[in-house]
Amino acid sequence: MFERFNNFFSNQELKWLGRFVYYLLILLLLFFMYGFNDASSGSYIYNDF
Repeated sequence: MFERFNNFFSNQELKWLGRFVYYLLILLLLFFMYGFNDASSGSYIYNDF
């Protein structure tokens, strides 16, 4: 039984899919934290220069 788990988690496609989902969730979390604002909305750091 342990060998079946080991074979399942050593699958390269599963590792790729896991990393893809992990980084996609991080990207979506950052979008939702900082919002989907365009450049004209909100304060922009270089407006005073």
